[in-house]
Amino acid sequence: MKDRVALCADAVAGWHAAWLTALGIRSIQNGNAWRASEAPYFIYFAGITLRPDTPAAAVASSPGAVCDSWSTLDLSSFDFRLWKTEPWFHRPAGILSAEEAPGELEIVRVTTADEVAELEAVSVRGFAQEDATIEPGIMHPPTVLEDPRMVLWLGRVSGAPVGAAMSFRTDEAVGIFGVTTVASARRRGYGPALTRAAILPETNLPAVLAPSPEAERLYERLGFRRVGELRIWSRKSRARDAAITARRLHEHLPAV
Repeated sequence: MKDRVALCADAVAGWHAAWLTALGIRSIQNGNAWRASEAPYFIYFAGITLRPDTPAAAVASSPGAVCDSWSTLDLSSFDFRLWKTEPWFHRPAGILSAEEAPGELEIVRVTTADEVAELEAVSVRGFAQEDATIEPGIMHPPTVLEDPRMVLWLGRVSGAPVGAAMSFRTDEAVGIFGVTTVASARRRGYGPALTRAAILPETNLPAVLAPSPEAERLYERLGFRRVGELRIWSRKSRARDAAITARRLHEHLPAV
């Protein structure tokens, strides 16, 4: 059986590669690490370790934040500072228990450029402030729909977007990312319903994610369990960007 943290790292690398490709940014991957060719938008990693014994040199030249998937590296001598840690969660393959979504919540699989823009906007409102805005395509361009492994979900109530979720399928797992609801729509079961929607098409595969502290119990109720911890290293030379990220977002990834 593959190391469960490796399943998490592979899914995160695949998700990042898909979005950066859509943004026109190349990335490279080998047995040790995944790296972006240039600095991506601040919500994205620029380097991800793919093995527990990946040497620091494999990600030291990353042009932005690094996901140290097994928390084994010390990058402080390479112009990085340790920003924060997050847990890895894993759910074994298997059918989800039956549970009805809130009746007023409409969950839509994203298939058009306009829906991607709607998802991008509600994601920013969910992870930052509810009145936050973004120019369409800066963070999540619609060309990502060309990758069949990426699936995006919108949650609407009375036609208005209130939440979002994403999944990315690898050969061995499905990664769940970017689950969020706007502040005024929280504690109504929308987040769990969106998470279930992202998992249901792929219950034959394990599911992996990196939750915020506030969401850990939610995912535990869905059968996820903690299997490790990652460290996020930010570039000292990009400290201002990291400070903006920490102030504006409740968690690093669209989640990872």
